[in-house]
Amino acid sequence: MQIEKNLKTLSLSLIIFALPFVDFVKNNFDELDIIIGKSFYFLIIILGFILIIFSYAIIFIFKKIDFYNALLIIVLFFWFFFKHNLLNLQIKKFLEKFNIISIEYSSEISLIILVILSIWFSILIYKKNLFLRRFLYIFFILSFFTSIIQISFFEKKNKVDHEVKKNDINFPDKLKIKKQNIYFFILDGMQPIKEFEKYYELNLQNFLNNTESKEYKYFHNTYNLYDNTTHGLSAIFYLNDIFTNDKKLKEKNKILYPTLLRYNNKSDLINNLNSLGYSFKWIGNFFAYCPKFNIKYCLNKNENTLIDTYLYINFFRQSPVIQIIINFGYFFNFDFNRHFFFRLNDGMGRLVDYLKVNAINEIKPTFYFIHHMSPHWPYITNSDCSYKNFPGNKNFEGYKSAYLCNIKKIQETINFLDKYDPNSTIIFQSDHNWLMSKNKQEKKKIFNLIKLNKTCKIDENLNLNNVNVLRLVFSCMTGNDPNYITIY
Repeated sequence: MQIEKNLKTLSLSLIIFALPFVDFVKNNFDELDIIIGKSFYFLIIILGFILIIFSYAIIFIFKKIDFYNALLIIVLFFWFFFKHNLLNLQIKKFLEKFNIISIEYSSEISLIILVILSIWFSILIYKKNLFLRRFLYIFFILSFFTSIIQISFFEKKNKVDHEVKKNDINFPDKLKIKKQNIYFFILDGMQPIKEFEKYYELNLQNFLNNTESKEYKYFHNTYNLYDNTTHGLSAIFYLNDIFTNDKKLKEKNKILYPTLLRYNNKSDLINNLNSLGYSFKWIGNFFAYCPKFNIKYCLNKNENTLIDTYLYINFFRQSPVIQIIINFGYFFNFDFNRHFFFRLNDGMGRLVDYLKVNAINEIKPTFYFIHHMSPHWPYITNSDCSYKNFPGNKNFEGYKSAYLCNIKKIQETINFLDKYDPNSTIIFQSDHNWLMSKNKQEKKKIFNLIKLNKTCKIDENLNLNNVNVLRLVFSCMTGNDPNYITIY
């Protein structure tokens, strides 16, 4: 009788332990070819081993508990751990709705609630509460098989979704010519050149002359659709404005950047790239880090290795692990800016380093989307691009140094691509103006430097913001008449 009880408890523990992995596979089904490999199995084995060690620690502390109940307690803690992000999002919505306390504390509140629930459940298991045990059997077995069924039908549903999906913005290929690589650099918060020169009393004409000599064109007085990163970059992927006339999000645009990149092949940009035979590669930053959203799009992938950091970051993003590590770092005065953000936020530098060791002209043409987190706060670069931390999000000297570093990096990137990928389309644009803008209209003014195909005719009076420049690029490569968005 006791053996039967132990086997049931062990079976329940294994199901609870497996659920985060099953849900991970379900939520990233489009990336199975990347997920399922040595590193995934290694992660399962290591976490299983760690949970067994914790189970024996429980036995050591509480002498009266047996291994099977100790394991059940530990795997419950493990399962609750992976509900942190879900609960955190719900708490954020609640706090935003009622404005009770700052949403900055939503993560801590979520963690406290989950710890309390875990302890409460553990006490009931320790006391051998029969009702709880029956509840756990029913709940987790139903959860497990529900997830398995969803995975089984996901592929069929996914195919149907792709078949019925229609693009609002579509560029059929009328020319059937060889496609070249496209590099789209978003320089977060970079001021238009004239405004920067005026405020800091500097002259960047040499920079403009150098870029012009390499067939780049700088457009002054360019206004973007929106004054913030989330809406601006979402519009890029939908190739359209995302709000209705009464300032509400359009029904098809309710999933915003960077979350929309989790939904594979759903945005108009990705759909058009796929139909034209392009690969999509994404270089993000700390605030929108590729492995947390879609491993498939990441520039660097540790494919089929024993320890895949991208895979592990994606797996643990539902838990508080990453935030806990960061908080520990701050507690011990670890300089994340120097050792982590400085490199991670340097999108231009990371791209060049990648291309130096990887073939640029791959079998498929590639659209590189580089979200370079500078000169946006945090200001952690000197004008020569060495590390220097300027505190505060309105540090004018820090912004100046970051801006001048960007000018230097743009020139280096142009020189590199001019040598190794001369026929490519290259766009350097910001998503919005600097943080110190006086009003929303001023904050929409952006830096705008582009190099297009020589056959692509450009109207000098056109407002080539993020969306319009992509519409122009797609029109030129496919032979379609451009249709531009007008800013109101």
